[in-house]
Amino acid sequence: MNGFWLLPLAWLSIVGSLLLHYRRDLWAVWREPVLRYPVMIVESDDWGAGPVETQASALNRLVDVLSHYQDQNGRHPVMTLALVLAVPDGPAIRRDGQYHRRLLDDLLFEPVRQAIERGRAAGVFALQLHGLEHYWPAALLRAAETDERVRAWLASPSRTENLPSPLQSRWIDASTLPSRPLPEAEIQRATAEEVAVYERVLGQSPRVVVPPTFVWDERVEMAWAARGVEFVVTPGLRNTCRDADGQPSCAAGPIRNGERGKCVTYIVRNDYFEPEKGHTFVDGLAALRSRSEQGRPCLLETHRSNFIGLEAECSNAELHRLIAQALRKYPDLRFMSTLELGRAMRDHSPLLLEVRASRRLTAWVNRLTELPRFWKLGRLIGIAAVLCLIATKIKRDRRSQDQ
Repeated sequence: MNGFWLLPLAWLSIVGSLLLHYRRDLWAVWREPVLRYPVMIVESDDWGAGPVETQASALNRLVDVLSHYQDQNGRHPVMTLALVLAVPDGPAIRRDGQYHRRLLDDLLFEPVRQAIERGRAAGVFALQLHGLEHYWPAALLRAAETDERVRAWLASPSRTENLPSPLQSRWIDASTLPSRPLPEAEIQRATAEEVAVYERVLGQSPRVVVPPTFVWDERVEMAWAARGVEFVVTPGLRNTCRDADGQPSCAAGPIRNGERGKCVTYIVRNDYFEPEKGHTFVDGLAALRSRSEQGRPCLLETHRSNFIGLEAECSNAELHRLIAQALRKYPDLRFMSTLELGRAMRDHSPLLLEVRASRRLTAWVNRLTELPRFWKLGRLIGIAAVLCLIATKIKRDRRSQDQ
């Protein structure tokens, strides 16, 4: 009889050791807010100062697409616009070799501003700060001294997407690689300047920031927070440099929804809807299904390049299909801005967040598959199967109660 208990006791010991080893990750996943309803937000970057006619027409088409749909609360789908507030003034730079910029409130960009305002008034655009520029100006000038491509781009600025990738990072000096951090005084000056320009041009303070190329550090966070920023969008980690190959590096994380940084709250965006790269509405629906099972919001990253290039017609058609199918498959789908989502998570809103332990447990189990080492070991020793059985039982009981 004593021997009979050795095997289950040994199994329990192994399970206990596994849970103890991963306790911090397991607890962090449990503490992450669980949504009561599916939430989908299309997060779109790089709009603002830049090409005029193509952007204005693209934004107006997007207003028409998004205004066509509503959730059960009467809310239209929301596309966030992470705005760039300035581009180089090529002719002025050629004249004296110094950096000059053209701001979004320049008369040149009036059609873009009008299209943005039309979408904001219709409730389909929510504005977010991307940056005063999509690069660090001093780094751009230094790079132009040795790189003919950058020199040509500065002489006749086009889309910032055409810059070398390392130079598109605003909060480092990537004129040489590996990158160098910016001086504290320059960070303070630049954050104050971009917030002031945002307020002047758009008539509101930025509350959500999407760091260009997701490279920034805690000093930048603190500077934003001191100027009223509440939320920072992250892909689930924070890169603080570019390595010798120009790749984002020096990562800190993982970061989860609702976690606090340096006086800001993080919101995770790690799903994609980029039709120009082959993503279709099917990919968007798969992401929505996965995030809904996890009790997480589905924030779909996209960029203006999908909607102003040769793929614009295809991208709009895919967006139509995505929203229509999402509403059909998830009748309780909710549309909102990232700011509304962030405040609901930060303030523990009972209208959006799940408090029932059974539903939180189901979401927690579904999230554990994204802890690859834990889940691999859990499958090996059988605890993963036990957790899945518990989650399945809870789901069935819930369905019976709902019926």
